[in-house]
Parts: sequence; C-alpha cells; structure tokens
Amino acid sequence: MKKIITCLAVALCSTGAFAQYYSNTYNPAGMNPGGLNTDAEQPFGAAGVTAANGYSVVIAAGGSTLAWSPTQTIPFPFSFNGTPVTQYKVSNSGVLTFSTGATTIPAFANATIPNASIPDMSVMVWGLQQGAGGSANDGVINKTHGTAPNRQHWVNFASFGAPGASGSQWTYWGIVMEETTNNIYIVDLRTYVTPLSLTIGVQIDTATAFSIAGAPNTPSFVTNGGNASDPTDNVYYEFIQGVRPTEDIELSDINVSAAITSPFTLSGTIVNKGSANLTSFNIVWEDVNGTPNSQSYTANVAPQGSFTFTHGTAWSPTAGQSHDIKVYSSSPNAVADPNNTNDTLTATTFVTNGTSVSRNVLLEEFTTAPCQFCPDGAVRVEQILATNPVVIAVGEHACFGTDAMTIPEASTYCSAFGSGAPTASVDRVLFPGESSVAHGRGTWAANCITQAAVLSPVDVTLTGTFNPSTRMTTVNIDADFVDYAVPGDLRLTLFVVEDSVTGVGSGYNQVNAYNNSAGHPYAGAGNPIVGFVHKHVLRDVYPTNNAWGAPSIIATNPGPNSNYNTSYTFAMNSAWKAQDISLVGFVSYFNANTAQREVLNSVEIKLNNLTTSVEEIKKDASSLNIFPNPTSDLTNLELNLDNSSAVIVEVIDFTGKRLLLEDFGVMSAGKQRMQLNLANLASGMYFVNVRIGDQVVTRKVSVTK
Repeated sequence: MKKIITCLAVALCSTGAFAQYYSNTYNPAGMNPGGLNTDAEQPFGAAGVTAANGYSVVIAAGGSTLAWSPTQTIPFPFSFNGTPVTQYKVSNSGVLTFSTGATTIPAFANATIPNASIPDMSVMVWGLQQGAGGSANDGVINKTHGTAPNRQHWVNFASFGAPGASGSQWTYWGIVMEETTNNIYIVDLRTYVTPLSLTIGVQIDTATAFSIAGAPNTPSFVTNGGNASDPTDNVYYEFIQGVRPTEDIELSDINVSAAITSPFTLSGTIVNKGSANLTSFNIVWEDVNGTPNSQSYTANVAPQGSFTFTHGTAWSPTAGQSHDIKVYSSSPNAVADPNNTNDTLTATTFVTNGTSVSRNVLLEEFTTAPCQFCPDGAVRVEQILATNPVVIAVGEHACFGTDAMTIPEASTYCSAFGSGAPTASVDRVLFPGESSVAHGRGTWAANCITQAAVLSPVDVTLTGTFNPSTRMTTVNIDADFVDYAVPGDLRLTLFVVEDSVTGVGSGYNQVNAYNNSAGHPYAGAGNPIVGFVHKHVLRDVYPTNNAWGAPSIIATNPGPNSNYNTSYTFAMNSAWKAQDISLVGFVSYFNANTAQREVLNSVEIKLNNLTTSVEEIKKDASSLNIFPNPTSDLTNLELNLDNSSAVIVEVIDFTGKRLLLEDFGVMSAGKQRMQLNLANLASGMYFVNVRIGDQVVTRKVSVTK
C-alpha cells in the first residue's frame, strides 16, 4: 500500500465566527480517498452509463449551456460546516451546492472565492465546462461506494472540457461526500491536454470561503490521458471541518508487501498533520489478535513534514501462511491523538522461506500493421533483447485494430490489459506510476530491469518432441516450486511464437510514422513498409479455448519441492517456418482483477531444440552452483558437464552492460570449477551468463562491500 503526502495546504480567504475548514493535498495519492472507489475511470460519460455499473445520470450528455441538475438526495447523514444537509444539486460548470433553492448558475469561467455568483454552502471544482469541443460523453453522474457507516457518495464530471477546449481535450473530476467523517474530497481523475485553471474549494457564504493553494489557477496534475483509467495516478484534495489540531499524526505508509520473508523488520512513514512541530510519537504493530509491540520515537518534524521509521521489534510470522498485520501510530507529543481516522494501516501478506530461482521476464508487446507508431515499438523490443538476456518477447497483434496475424487470444489480452498500441505488459504486472498493465514504450526497458531483479519461487522448463516430417509436436510444461508462492489460481500456459513473419497486403504492410523522421531506424523505409519483418509473432495458445492457461493443475497453495506439469500434443501449422518457431511456457495467476494476473516465471526454447537441448540445459542449469554468494571479491562457479563443451562466462548489470568476460575454452565432461574476480564491482545484484556450447544458463550473484 502506498499513500505519499507531498503537499498540505490551507488557504483561508476569510473567516467567520464558527465557519472553518482546513485542507490537505495528496499529490501523488496513488489511490482514491479511502480506497473505496476502484472503478475504471473511462470511458464513462452520461451517454454510456447503465444500471449495470451502478451509476445514475445527474446531467445528461449533450448539454452545452449552463444548467443546474435536478435535486439529488444524499444517501446517508451528512453535515456541511456543522449543519446537517440532505440534498444537493450540481451545475455543469463544476459547482455542487447544498442550497438547492439557488437559481443563479455559476458561469463556466471561474474566479476567486468567496464569490457572489456561488450559492452559500457550496463545493466546487469551478472552471469545468460541459460540451466544450463536443458532447458525446460529457455528463454528470453519481454513485455511492462502500458500506455503512463508511460510505462515500461520488459526483463525477465525466469527459468535461474547459472554456475554449477542443474536441480532443477532456478531463474527469469527482466531488466526494464521506459518511461519518463529513469530509469532502475533490479528486483529479484523468485529463487529456486540457489547459485547466480551476477554483477548488468550499464556500460557506459570500463572505467566507476556503480554497487550496493555487486557486483560482489550479491545473490538473493527472495528465496521462487515455492511459489513466484507474486510480493509481490520481490526486485528491481533502476538506475537513474545524481548525487544524495542534497534534495530529498520520500513518501514511508501511513496507508490508504481498509476500515477505520471516523474520521481517517493519518500516514506514508518518506525516505530521498537526499545526505544531512533532517531537515524539509511538508506533505499534501486532499480528492481528496478537500481542501489540510498541516503540517510542523522538523526532523534530515540522507541520506537514514526514518521518521514516524502522521498528526495533522484528516480526517472525510462520512461513507458508497468510498473516494480517495491523500498524498504528499514537501519542503525538505525548498527548492523545484527536483524529484517529488516519492512524491505522492494515495489510495481508504471505510469508515465504526466501528460497528462489532466477526469473525470465515475459514482455508481451501489443502491435498491429495499421499502427503507425508500432515500428518504434519493434525497435524498442529489439534494444531490450540485446541488453537484457532474461527477457522473452512476444508480439501480440491487437489493441490498434487487427491484421493478418491477429488471433482471438491476443484480442483477449488487449481487452484485459490495455487499449492502444504500441504498448506492452511486463510479466503482466501493474507497475507503480503506470495506469494500466499494458503501458507505453518509454518505460518498457526500466520495468524489464526491475522485474528481472525479482526472484521467483518457481522454475519452469519445457521438454517434448517435434517430428519435422509430420509436424506433430508434444510439449511438456513443468513447474518446479522451490518455495511457497502466494496462494491463488495458478495456471500453466504455452505460447507458440514465430519469428520474422512477412506477408503480402495490408494485413502485413506496416504503417510507418517514421518514414520522414531522420535518424530513426525506419526512416526512408516507406509508409507503409512493404515486406516488413514482424518479430516474435504470437501464433497459438495452449490450452485451446482458454487464453488464461490450464486451471486446476497447480495447487492453490503450492509449497517447496512440489512439481506440477501438463502436456499438449498438436500438429504444428505447416505454413509456419519450423526454424523460426519458439515455444514459451509460463506460470501465471488468474484473478478477476486483471491487474493481478502476474507471471511468476517463464521459459523459451526453439522448436528444433525441443528434444535434446532442453534436457541438457536443464541438467547443466541444475548443476551450476555459485559460491560464495553474496561475495565481496572472489566467487566460484561449479557445474557438471554432460559432454565436452566450450564455456564462456560473462557478468552483466541490470542495464545489460557487460562488466566481465571470461573464455574458459573447451572444458571436459564432468565436474568443473571456475573462479571469477568481482572485486571491482560495486555493491549490487548482477547476472552471470554461462554459455555452454550454444546454450546459456543465467544465474544472479550479489556483491556486497
């Protein structure tokens, strides 16, 4: 879980005797307030709302003149500035008011507050405009999230514009009322090239209003456009009734991930939400229903500042089980915290032994022949493969129309992971900072490097037979677990991939936006590129009729030293070139949430090497031992060769840069030992690639100084 406070601001425009709000800005928040609303954020405007997704239309699409909505009922008790309110209405200029009898409609163009054109008792993201540049999807909708007594009522401005915006500019915002706390939130959901200048705040009356710093010129901070369909990149503003307390501590983050090893040291971040310097506080953790473990801290944290703590009492949960941990802060400056709503974080984690094997990274690129920017995606993939030996690339022809190489499974993956090409998923992980599993090419290389450093609890191997005459193929996929894996629906999948595919006609001719881009590898290649060589094309998926892999083969909770396997027998398509066919097998999760279908490990082998080379490399790989590991200088490589083979060893970093190369020549069959001097390397993790004949075994080595 991650919630980082980078800015806390209060702007008091004027004050009344009892009227008071203070505000906090969460930028970036990485979530919606309270985490209750996890709905996809597009494409919904009023025109696309149905009862199935739980939204109701407040202002229908198609409007372009100023209007108030009909009066709406708040579905739970709620107070504004200490006064109970039960109804509201909203304007298509971004103003929500509890003064439902008001008749004057605030203009689309915003101004500072307090302002006579704003009704008393109003909340605003003022400066939006319905119908700016078009009106197909731009409407106001509402929905209630959560369960009593902690519900939130959301009012969404969907696909709005700003005064003067064109049809290609749009923005999505939400105003949120929260049950029990009576807090108000304004959420920056997603924006595409819209020059916003907003007034974000609350107005008590024409003399008293509170707005965030920067109003009336606040822009959108969430500008990922069509890639921003979930809350991971959202920003929000929180308005709380009353005066900021002198002492208030917020526990904003803890380092408990989905899987940990035991013993575990807890760390995290607190934020001083009070108006006084924070000089002391306590952090308590407990294995739920266990004994609390408390530690006191001294610090000097300015208001709105943060402090990173490490707890001195280690947690030793049992491996192979899920555990719930509760962490809370208390006693800011040795007094009772007046606001307990932000003190506690809980997490569920699965505990492993920490035993692991090296990971191969599955890079699934979405590409099609009609996609004009996809030639650059192809270039990026080849650059990654040239520098990162553990990456396996697969080209899935979907997400920007279709072409002659599109198969139904590719379209299924596109629907689940993203929309648009060139995009790619890296082990099907939703990375921090990305708004969807399939993301833009600017971060493919970095995310491959990140994922390559994550060790895996399972090793995947392929064996089988291929008859070149009949083209009958049998493939066995083995999943060998060396540690516990996070419980779930784990599945085995086999890809058939053909490299260097060419063809005739528009289904193969690659549209090329770079034909006139000097210096680009495809400059001058034509538009379209006739005879384009499509790399790593996904041709088939097994099991058939199930893009998400074979279920019920791997146990829900696999443990160390467990093995699971399945086999597929089929006739390889005679139109596919056998010498260019590779097989890719992998273990992945299946989950209703498409952002939780991570690939745990994968393997690739050439079809023509299926019978012998896989078995040999598997045996050589199992015999390879690196010790000591970690090391500060010298380390030994020991392996048992089946046959006399040429052996070359290289050490590379996670960027693919070669740091060391040793050619040991032809080594005899049997047990062999080699020594590497890593004394000149900085502390960190490195790849050791051992080339045995024409096969490569990859391991990781850790250098510590």
